[in-house]
Amino acid sequence: MNNAWGNGTLGQSIPVPVVHSDQFGWARNQWADQPVVWPKSPPRVAPLTVTTHVLLGLFLIVGLAGVILYLIEYLEASAVDSNRQLVLGAIVGDLAIALIAATLARFNFAVGFARVLFLFFAVTAVLGLACGVLVIVRDHDRAFEFETIPQLANLPLLIAGAVFVVLAIVVWRSLITQVSSFAHWRGNVLTALNTVFPHGRRERVFASEPVMIDENSGELERRLAVAERLTAPLLEQLLRMPGVTIVQGIEVPGSRTTHVGHAVVAGNQIAFIDSLLWAPGEYVLDAWGRVVRDGKIDEHINVTTALAAKRLTEDRPQLISRSWAVVHRLADAPLTIATAPQNSVHVVSPEDLLREVGEWLAPVGEQVDAFALQFAINSRLK
Repeated sequence: MNNAWGNGTLGQSIPVPVVHSDQFGWARNQWADQPVVWPKSPPRVAPLTVTTHVLLGLFLIVGLAGVILYLIEYLEASAVDSNRQLVLGAIVGDLAIALIAATLARFNFAVGFARVLFLFFAVTAVLGLACGVLVIVRDHDRAFEFETIPQLANLPLLIAGAVFVVLAIVVWRSLITQVSSFAHWRGNVLTALNTVFPHGRRERVFASEPVMIDENSGELERRLAVAERLTAPLLEQLLRMPGVTIVQGIEVPGSRTTHVGHAVVAGNQIAFIDSLLWAPGEYVLDAWGRVVRDGKIDEHINVTTALAAKRLTEDRPQLISRSWAVVHRLADAPLTIATAPQNSVHVVSPEDLLREVGEWLAPVGEQVDAFALQFAINSRLK
């Protein structure tokens, strides 16, 4: 978000800043060849808590044992006893459905279908248990008869069935909660990584739609375009840090006409940088954010980079941001800048910009935070 001031026109030679990063301490560090990317590409299978692992294992073992037991009894049942065969077959089918549903959910495969299967299991199991209870209530003598399997009487078998259904529901809720949460996280990570590494390649500079300058553009717009072109090669020197990425042209929420010229991202830190082109003079950004030129307040100059940065990051507390406004000289004459310490934006010369931004990003200069960089890339001018 930039404005500039001065009585001159752009039809003159504008000094190009010559600043070499080798003079700064951060540039003399021994940087790694490749950055550390966070988060890494996640696995397909969700990690589970120890408790869920134990319960799931118990559920699968008991369910598989039940399938084998009831299947043997079904195969050995006499064809004459069709009612017992029907009950045994229904139990085998229901147990198999529960095991299939849990297995599909565990590996995050066809989870929607798995939900339908488990719902079918839960409903039919509860109905089957309810029918068994009604039979025993109507005829108490059948409670301890061995009508279904020879290992357990009817009443203990119903109790065991009810315990298994409760276990199945507990396992399913824990499993589906963790798997769904992981699937959501995994989707977000993959989306961020695809944005940050388009087509699997690392991009160090992301351009936005250029701001069009033509014969109808005013002097302020022309100065903005020139200033941003002067800043671009300065910032590219920060790319010697492997985790640094430059994003050009950041759109400011709630504004249709202004933008932040550049965002430099490393780790979860973002440096928002505006570019200004001012006439020679002595400038001070006072404690109230006003620009004082040669001792006089000038109402025509606005440095609102910090406000733009606040709007951009106010709902993203995980990001750490700072704001700079770099001033380029409109003419080859002295220009001095000072900023009151209370200001959240640093108004600096090209040399100070490269030094301060480099020193601030250096501690995370080997890190790429995919979410932070995705935010900056998605905030570009459309």
